Amino acid sequence: MQVRYIANACFLITLSTGETLLTDPWFDGPCQQTWWNFPPVPDALKAEVWAARPDMIYVSHLHHDHLHPQTLAPFNRATPVVIGKLNTPNLRSALAALGFREITEIPFETRAPLGTRGCEAVLFGDFHGNTRGEATQVDYDLDTSLYIFDADGTRLFNAVDNTILPPDAARIAAQYGAPDIAMLPYASASIYPMGMGDYDDATKLSATAALRRRTAGNFRDCAKALGARRVIPAGGEYVLGGPAAAQSRFLPQPLAAELAAELEGSEVFAKLYPGDVLNSATLVVAEDGRATLRGFTDAERAAYALTLADRAASFTQTVLPADLTFDWVRALKKCAANYAARRDRMGLELAADVYLDARKADGARFYRYLGREFASHQSVNHEAGEYVRGTAHSNTVENFFSILKRGINGTFIHVSEAHLSRYLAEFDFRYNHRSGLGIEDTERTNELLRNVGGKRLTYRRPSEGAHA
Repeated sequence: MQVRYIANACFLITLSTGETLLTDPWFDGPCQQTWWNFPPVPDALKAEVWAARPDMIYVSHLHHDHLHPQTLAPFNRATPVVIGKLNTPNLRSALAALGFREITEIPFETRAPLGTRGCEAVLFGDFHGNTRGEATQVDYDLDTSLYIFDADGTRLFNAVDNTILPPDAARIAAQYGAPDIAMLPYASASIYPMGMGDYDDATKLSATAALRRRTAGNFRDCAKALGARRVIPAGGEYVLGGPAAAQSRFLPQPLAAELAAELEGSEVFAKLYPGDVLNSATLVVAEDGRATLRGFTDAERAAYALTLADRAASFTQTVLPADLTFDWVRALKKCAANYAARRDRMGLELAADVYLDARKADGARFYRYLGREFASHQSVNHEAGEYVRGTAHSNTVENFFSILKRGINGTFIHVSEAHLSRYLAEFDFRYNHRSGLGIEDTERTNELLRNVGGKRLTYRRPSEGAHA
């Protein structure tokens, strides 16, 4: 078996039968408009991969750095594509929309033919699930991993982006055998900590270092649990371009030297660069002389990203409709369910991967809908230094919310959802009958008594239906 690294999670694997399998193709152009391959893939290598006309393509999941239309464009649409049998048709539909006609879905953890000459494959679904939440909100498969049984007995395991932990690796080794070659993830693809708007550079660097130590440690422990003869770090290798280029210095991707140190200089570790080939028989890596930035440092990676700063993403030019709305409640409920499910299944607390950075609140579009409830509605723009315009300002509502929050947090401590409207009505009454409006204790008390006439707040009897 020959394993040739192209970029990120893309490998061109030549089996002992001569059949070739290309995994997760992304090696040409940006992914998600701001991600770029790093180290860069030489144009000549791209041309070679396209010209190789692989016998099969494996796509692990829907994410753009694994299913990349621009990279897939030159391939013959009759090429067989192997995917996992997911519980939604999304991946199959996406491939069909690109014109691929022969798509094979392999049920998880079932040994199935790979190609036509005696090779076999086992696919794994989400080990812990990074999208599975409340059944009514999110319940779909995403990541898959691939285990190949070559016809000559060679075994290869490619975890891809699947969240694999040491117990998972140990189970795979026990059930399917220790692979000769394993590709293991070692980096995060989230915006943490690069995208944290309230982090200064020192905080980002500290968070990056902590995340790198954690992911490198998991890489080490999974490698040892699998017992592979060679372990290749793969997936999550990119830099940010366009307006985000400067944030590449905070990428939480451990360097090759850090991963090698975790394995204590073991010969098991094999860092590949674009075009390099690992031979399963000799376990020797043949280096491609065209590859650049071998043994790169953080500074070299960040410097390369800055060369892409002028590659403006098209979404930076997008003008959103003035009446665009977004269901934040539903979206955040999904995020909370996903986080809780993943935390419970993995038995640990994860670094926060859900981050809401709400800015320009005074001019936010959703405030305009308040005007539908009142005779008029105006807004001010704090970001532009405008705090008062005539009688338009946010001082009064900020004062009211300050009193409300102090009352709930300091006096009541906790309020139930069933009676929240009544608590709000109390604070509303107090504020609208305050001394500042010329209403003193006697008048305020008389108004209160007038409002409670004929009203009772009772709890239900056991034989009665529930009511708020």
